[in-house]
Amino acid sequence: MAEIRESILFLQAALRDLDARLSDFEESSAGLEDFKSTLDGVRTTVLAVLAAADPSDYERYVRRFRLRRATQVCQSILFSLLDGTMTGDTPGVPRLRSTITEMLPRLDGQGD
Repeated sequence: MAEIRESILFLQAALRDLDARLSDFEESSAGLEDFKSTLDGVRTTVLAVLAAADPSDYERYVRRFRLRRATQVCQSILFSLLDGTMTGDTPGVPRLRSTITEMLPRLDGQGD
């Protein structure tokens, strides 16, 4: 079990380092976004292994990770809207708008 724990700590450090390096990129490409999604999957797997040790830590890590990644995705979409590479007519935008509209009151503590 000590070897597994050591490996997990190594992977966590490597993921943090890789995540920091990826955040230095100002422009995002489709390939980079795909890579980030793959990295997300690896991180989730590492967190699942950690869950066996302490489930409350797992939930906290997953929430923090999901919020950080969602923020990154939203910022990427905002930049695409600002630079014109995405518009309100882009397929998928109406559904995104609907989801955001439903989510905002809940984030503000007003949702049911």
